[in-house]
Amino acid sequence: TFVWQGGSTTNFLATTGSDGTVAIFTRQGQLQERIVLQGLCAGLAWDSDGDILAIITQNTSHITIWDANQRKKQLVDTGLRDAPSCLLWSKKVQILAVATMRGNLALYNHQASRRIPIIGKHTKRVVCGAWSAENILALGSDDRMMSISNDDGDTLRSVQLRDVPSDMHFAEMKTDERVPGENTISMIIGKRTLYLYHLPEPESPTELGFQSRYGNLLQHLWFGDGYILLGFSLG
Repeated sequence: TFVWQGGSTTNFLATTGSDGTVAIFTRQGQLQERIVLQGLCAGLAWDSDGDILAIITQNTSHITIWDANQRKKQLVDTGLRDAPSCLLWSKKVQILAVATMRGNLALYNHQASRRIPIIGKHTKRVVCGAWSAENILALGSDDRMMSISNDDGDTLRSVQLRDVPSDMHFAEMKTDERVPGENTISMIIGKRTLYLYHLPEPESPTELGFQSRYGNLLQHLWFGDGYILLGFSLG
């Protein structure tokens, strides 16, 4: 797994493999830092400005934080007892959402060094999620539910799904009303259909199916003026 630093200056590339370490390289390929983890990496992500790299591992509830400006690392306790399953930085501020194998959630505000552990956000492993530009957090779980929460972790809505979701995004879907902003949560359901949850019309989501000869639906990407690119397992 590898992920480029975000923000205005993309100087670093963070990579991880099967040796339980994260290596950080410059654009020129020079090793900048090697971080030894307490287990195999389960996810890594840069914050929106590219200042902070967050790392989770399979067998510990701690988050490893690496500061790209100060070249320092620290361990942050999520306050939860179970292992994390995914992590997501807010698009606007340094708030990190860490969801777990048992459906719990921790919100960590890096600037304030404050954490909010939330027990029972879901009943099973959280597998995907996304932040909106307005700091709304959507999470999808093996319990076939989507939760929509604010940046304090309060649940705003819970939505029943037909199957397990994956590859979740916030986007702007074009409508007759032309409501600006990220008004839609999109996700793949059961690796078969594309599910569009339009926030102004929560009672009438759109679900698009595809011919089986395409194979499993693996990824989707919004681009241009409301278009969606879809990637399938059979090429």
